[in-house]
Amino acid sequence: MHKSIVVEGLGRGGPYAHAVIAGETVYISGQTGQNENNQKDFKAQFRASMEKIEKIAESAGKSTKDIVKIGVYISDKSYFKEMNEVFGEYFKDSPPARTTLVSGFVADGILVEIDAVLH
Repeated sequence: MHKSIVVEGLGRGGPYAHAVIAGETVYISGQTGQNENNQKDFKAQFRASMEKIEKIAESAGKSTKDIVKIGVYISDKSYFKEMNEVFGEYFKDSPPARTTLVSGFVADGILVEIDAVLH
């Protein structure tokens, strides 16, 4: 049995849940850095993605300290150094397992998307 979480006021790109709770584990769907400010800067988009993840985690009764696995998808390998810098701001102690992939996105202007597993 699982429970789907949809956070009021947080946009979605389709008919999916922001997260699913299965037992004690929370699976957060990929969150892009898009927002009403339409930020173009990579670090700003990364931070916006993490803000969304924080809101979703809270809605599921968790926090980003509960992240055990995170996936970071970047639009260009040239962002890898910036990604590591800003990632380190969020995960200074006991960082989670991470996968980083260079990927294309369905909408123009997206520079990063992040998904997470919390326990």
